[in-house]
Amino acid sequence: MAILAALSGFLRPPDCLACGAVGAWPCCSVCLPPEPAGPGPWRLAADPSMTLWALGLYGDALRAAVLAGKLRGQAAALAALGGRLGSLLLAAGVGADLVTWIAARPARGLPRDHARQVAAGVAAALDLPLVDLLAPASGRDLGRARSRARSARVAGSGAPADPIGFRERNRIDTVPARPPPSVRYRLDGGRVLLVDDVATTGGTLAGAATALRRAGARQVEVAVLGASSGAFGPPVPEPNPLARSPRPGPP
Repeated sequence: MAILAALSGFLRPPDCLACGAVGAWPCCSVCLPPEPAGPGPWRLAADPSMTLWALGLYGDALRAAVLAGKLRGQAAALAALGGRLGSLLLAAGVGADLVTWIAARPARGLPRDHARQVAAGVAAALDLPLVDLLAPASGRDLGRARSRARSARVAGSGAPADPIGFRERNRIDTVPARPPPSVRYRLDGGRVLLVDDVATTGGTLAGAATALRRAGARQVEVAVLGASSGAFGPPVPEPNPLARSPRPGPP
């Protein structure tokens, strides 16, 4: 067992991905408190009819941990963060019948299954099936288009290049939106929890949710590890137990 633990530590450093605290992989309690202000429910700004859940605002420690999971190839870290998100959703009483994710096309021959790793952690925490419902969307790659737009702005301003790629952490770059993903199967009702790693504007999530509803899903809610400020709509109002039910109108 000691040999396996040592080998595991060599392959995956057991430190916090955000601050480097020893033995706190993937994220220590200081960087990601076990009970944050709350994962939601919020409205998705791109589609206020959609409910949005998130670990928090995409910045600081959360952003560092997510980028480490994506850019350093630590898929298990994304699954662990997804498990933390799923535990919060379970405590919040989220209702779903299955979990799916925003599929992405390979970039330069490399797989990009970040959202699937997050969704796997969420599904395991909720004890729900993980179903591959969405095919990758066609069209322009939004992540690479935003990166090129940022590089062009930095070069034009004469400022030094930003190694992280985000000079303004919550800035939303204007790039043409790609078509929504297609749904692989028809759905006979059911509640779908749609998962992605990060929501910048929420447009991709809104398009995918619309496609799922058109394919037959009765309800779609979305969940991400982190969301930029522009993706958050207003919080969902809590039901008032003292409010009277409206009198039904004529048929």
